[in-house]
This record gives sequence, structure tokens and C-alpha cells, in this order.
Amino acid sequence: MFAVKRALKLNNNEATLMAKHAGFKRVVFNFGLSLRTQMYSEGKLSDSKAIDEVKKVLTNHVKKQPEFAWMNQLSSRVYQNALIDLKDAFSRYRAGKAGHPKFASRRNGQSFRVDSSNGKVLLSAGKTIKIPTLGTFRLYEARLMWLRVSNFHYLKRRKSLVCIILC
Repeated sequence: MFAVKRALKLNNNEATLMAKHAGFKRVVFNFGLSLRTQMYSEGKLSDSKAIDEVKKVLTNHVKKQPEFAWMNQLSSRVYQNALIDLKDAFSRYRAGKAGHPKFASRRNGQSFRVDSSNGKVLLSAGKTIKIPTLGTFRLYEARLMWLRVSNFHYLKRRKSLVCIILC
């Protein structure tokens, strides 16, 4: 596995879209963490079963409320990957590899992950890149070759520069 780091050249609408997705990931992660903590104090459930219950609550109840209608306009892959990240955080905690999961914050940099859900993506050379479920974006520097990447794309926002890491 290798990573190629590229900077995206975003206009105001695209930057707003990226910020919304990063905020969406943070809200889902924090909501899932708070629900999981409440479930643990009420009874014993395994982490995977508890995260599945959190997903059902988010999908069937929270997303249908009018104040959370904005969640339906964003990519569901970000939503699903946020819950996968939460499950991984709890599994690392149970294995003793990390501390208890903490609430996500804007201060430490915003990031989210999308995947194509259908395997590998073939990216062509040029000054644009197509990110599954988000659209096509311009790059600061052209890509010189064809590149086959896995299905995960990490997007990180640092100051005014958005970077994509292809793994």
C-alpha cells in the first residue's frame, strides 16, 4: 500500500461542501460515542451490536427530524465510515492499544473518508480527480500517470488547503 498526497484547488462552493462533510462526520462520530457511552452504563452489549443499534437510531429517528434534514443531502458513505471509525476506536480501546475514544473537535483538523463501495477506482492523468460520491475536483499539479488506487480516499482540511490522500 502506498499513498500519494495531492492538493485540491477548490472554489467557495466546493470548500463549503468539504467543510459540510467534515462536520457531518464529526456530528455522527460524537453522537455515536455519546449513545454508546449511555448504552454501556445501562447494560452489556458488544461494541459491534451497540454500533449497529446506534446506526438504527441515527437512520430511523434522528435523520427524520426536521432539524437534522441537512444530513440527508450529504454522502451516506461519510456517515457509514464515521460509524466504522467509531467501532475501530472502541476495538483499539478494548485491546489496550489506545485510550477511551474522545469526542471529535474542529481544533485538531477536520477530515473525513469516502469510498467508492464498488472496489478499485482508476484515475486518469490530468489536472482533475474524480472522488466517488462527491464529484470531480481540480488539482494544483497535474498527475503524470495512470494510477490504480484502493477504495479509500482520506480528505484533510488544513487552513485553506485541502489535501487528498490516495491509499
